[in-house]
Amino acid sequence: MSKRKHSAYTIDFKLQILSEEEEKKLTKTEICKKHSIPNSTLSTILKDTEKLQKARDDSKFPPATKKTKLCSHKGLEDAVVAWFRQAMAMNVPLSGPVVIGKAAEIAQLMNFKCYPYSQLGGEVQTGKQNKQKKTNQQ
Repeated sequence: MSKRKHSAYTIDFKLQILSEEEEKKLTKTEICKKHSIPNSTLSTILKDTEKLQKARDDSKFPPATKKTKLCSHKGLEDAVVAWFRQAMAMNVPLSGPVVIGKAAEIAQLMNFKCYPYSQLGGEVQTGKQNKQKKTNQQ
């Protein structure tokens, strides 16, 4: 049995489905077939009607957005984005662990106790520090 590929749908697409369902011209099964989505996806979209309409009305998300989750610590997010842009401008090689490590450092400096710093296994080093460490080990 083959597994279905996971798909993320835009807010615009979900709102289109909601409007079709509200018009009652098509049954739920016909809507699923028309858009090639599983019944469970349609049920989830219908369950999240209020959340989707709020996202549309708040204008916090462009219509092409796929996820409507906001950051729980806006100050931390702004600081990490500022650092990221600065690092990119200086052509610093970045990877997921480096960004996560820097976010953890910033969170610690900002006294965020809820940030999962302990999951990182200690200090995350940048590419330059890793090269120096390897050189010193040889």
